[in-house]
Parts: sequence; structure tokens; C-alpha cells
Amino acid sequence: MGLSVRSIRAVLVVLTIASALANTACVTTEPPVPPAAAPAAPAALVEPPPSAYSAMLRGQGVDASIPAHGKFILVNVPSFELIAFQDGMPVLRSRVVVGKPAAPTPQLIASLTAIQFNPSWTPTPNMIRNEALHYMPPGPQNPLGRMMFDMDDDEYIYLHDTNEKLLFKREQRALSHGCVRVEQARALAAWALGVSEEEIDSMSSRGTHSVPLTENIPVSLVYLTRFPDESGQLVSYPDIYASR
Repeated sequence: MGLSVRSIRAVLVVLTIASALANTACVTTEPPVPPAAAPAAPAALVEPPPSAYSAMLRGQGVDASIPAHGKFILVNVPSFELIAFQDGMPVLRSRVVVGKPAAPTPQLIASLTAIQFNPSWTPTPNMIRNEALHYMPPGPQNPLGRMMFDMDDDEYIYLHDTNEKLLFKREQRALSHGCVRVEQARALAAWALGVSEEEIDSMSSRGTHSVPLTENIPVSLVYLTRFPDESGQLVSYPDIYASR
């Protein structure tokens, strides 16, 4: 027996309602999740501006690269001077003794890594053969004085104290075997380790030992016959190694 028109319409209505309910069950009521944002591009590295001291050097035509941040040591051989920099500005200046013309102090870039207190001294075979020098234990007569500043260069050049303090009074101080003797060694050690000079005295009283730096300090040994003095005035120095 066939369905009536009324029955067919009723079936169609039921099917329509069922389809609508099925479609509603597949749709979430939560808002759509936005797409993940693309990672931001890294900011371009901006080189810090030079310090006022570096700008002054450049203005006077002096080629000396001094970092704008952190600690840095510059030794200028012709002016017999060491300058310690903090964030590009000089904080300590010291007279130094450098290598004599027969044993010149080389130009180099290295790092200060540690300070040895009360070091012993062993001369090179040439020193033993040509100058009759001999091993010196720690003590007041040791040529390295009370402290030696270790550097990681391949030429065995380092900074150190000395037992011959009167040499710093000389105008011409190219007198060593190549290493650099520092008049203000005590102050330099305190600055390098970030302690007081009294603490350096305490460290010096504990016998022979080494104190590593918490962070290595770049050291640059340069040969500039024109270099500003403490007042910023450009000075010409003798070419002690006849290199020009």
C-alpha cells in the first residue's frame, strides 16, 4: 500500500530535523584558535659608540682599538706606559719597563688570565749562558717582584712586578728581556681582581700561589710613537727599536 502525500511530507520533515541536529554536533562552540605568530626577527646587533677617549684618539689620528665595554689593558712600548681601561675610559696609568733593543717587547694581543703571587724566576738558557743569570726563589731579590700577571700568548711575554723600583725613575726604560715590568703592579692587581690594594697585600703574604681572574682581561701591546699623554696632548716618542 503506497504512502499518502501527508505521510511523505511528515517523513521529509523528520529527516530534515535529524540532519540539522547531526550537523550541529560537529561544530565547536569555542572560538577558533588564531594561527601562531611568526617568531620575531632578531634585533640587529648595534655596535656601541666609542668612548670619549677612543673618539679623542681617532681625532688625533692614533690607531688604537679600545673596547667600549669591560676591562682592557694597553701597553704602549715607545711611551713606556701601561693604561688600564674600564668601559673605554682610562682608570689607571703606570710607568713600565719594556724590552731593550736586543730583546724587544713584541706587539701582540693576548688575555690576562691569572695573577701569581710570590713567583720564582727561571732565566732562559741564553740568559744563563750570556749573562750568568740563575734561578731565583721567591723573595725580595726575585726579578719578578711580588706578583706576575699570566697571559695566554705564545711568546712567553707577561707583565710583572720588579725588585728594581729605581728603574722607573729613568726616562729611557727599554731595559728588560722582553717582558713588561709594571710600576703600579699592586694597583693593577687590585683592579684586575676587583679587590682592594689591602686585599692584594694579604694575598701577597700567603706565600706562592695563583689567583685566577673571574673573567679574562684583553691585553694589547702596541708600538705607537705618537700617543697622547695623561692630559690628552699628543706627544712624539723616540723610535727605540728603529722600526720606522
